[in-house]
Amino acid sequence: MSSVPRWAAETAGMVLGPLVARYIAAQRDRLAQLGMPLPEVSKLRLRQHFSDEDLDRVRIVQADPLPIPNPPIYPLLRVLKLDAPEPRLTEAITFIDLIASREPMSLSLLFHEMVHVVQYRLLGLDRFAELYLRGFFEGGGYHGIPLERCAYSVERRFISDKEPFAVDDEVRKWISADLF
Repeated sequence: MSSVPRWAAETAGMVLGPLVARYIAAQRDRLAQLGMPLPEVSKLRLRQHFSDEDLDRVRIVQADPLPIPNPPIYPLLRVLKLDAPEPRLTEAITFIDLIASREPMSLSLLFHEMVHVVQYRLLGLDRFAELYLRGFFEGGGYHGIPLERCAYSVERRFISDKEPFAVDDEVRKWISADLF
C-alpha cells in the first residue's frame, strides 16, 4: 500500500472530487428504483442513534455481486498501487442515502453504513466525495480514509457502549476537529 503526499492528495480531491461526486449520484439514482425502506425492526434498534428522517429516507438494495461498476478513477488508483476494493465485491457501500449490500447486513454493518448517510448529509455530496478521495490518496487506500476511520470508530462505540448517543454529534465532532 502506497500513498501520495498531502498536497497531491488535496489536489486530487479538488480536481477529481466532482467526477467522483457525479459517479456517486449516478449510482444512487440508478439503484434507487431497486431500493427498499429499512425494515421497521432495524429502525427501532437504531432510533437511539439516528434521526427518524435519516432512518425513513435511507433505502437498501441487496444483490450479489452488487450491480455497481468501478468508479472512473480506478485505473489511476491501480497505477498508484492504492488499496482499492471493487465496489461490486464489497460487503456494503453507501451512495448518499442508498445502501447497497451483497447479503443481509448485520446490525453493526448497517450502523456503519448509516454513519456514512449522516456524513453525506452533514458534509454534502461534493465535500464528501472530495474528502473521501483525498483520504484515499493520502491514506494509501480504503483503510486510510478518515471518513471510514470515523465510521469504524463510531461503529465500535455502538458495539461496546450500550448507552444511547447521537451519530450526528459524533460526526460533527470529527468535522469541527478537522479530522476528515
